[in-house]
Amino acid sequence: MSRRKGIHPEQYAGVYQRYDEIPERYRLETYASQYEGEDTWQEYVDDVLVPTHEPVSNSMQKSIRLAGESWREHMANRERHHALARPVDAEAWCRDLFDGRSKKTCYEHYFVRIYQFYDHMVQTSGHPHVYNPLLLAAIEHDYAEQVWRYRIENRPEVVDRE
Repeated sequence: MSRRKGIHPEQYAGVYQRYDEIPERYRLETYASQYEGEDTWQEYVDDVLVPTHEPVSNSMQKSIRLAGESWREHMANRERHHALARPVDAEAWCRDLFDGRSKKTCYEHYFVRIYQFYDHMVQTSGHPHVYNPLLLAAIEHDYAEQVWRYRIENRPEVVDRE
């Protein structure tokens, strides 16, 4: 038996569909002191991403490196820890990604890696994350929504029910 996958980011967002709905105490920027000096991205790569995809192909290694460098640099320029983005940070990053890159590259080499990074933190009890800022950006903003559309248009339409 199979079922259709959701196509709208709202179907994946959970309780909070928009950033302004999130109570201040749950907004990621309130946890800045907890993440100070932590390289959460590298911990995710070492503890989750690499073990899940071993052996890691050269193209996967390149994608991980490009996404991580791009995201951390973007967040550093915004004077915010890379694990504590707001949807506007994600939107600005997506806008920058479109400069000279195809939607395919934006999604497959950048967006999906950071999206999964935040999904991991939402699902892990060691992190205070209750939302994925890239997902909320896809709901609220144009460039992130374009990358989300690419995702929807280029994946299998149905998933087996287990």
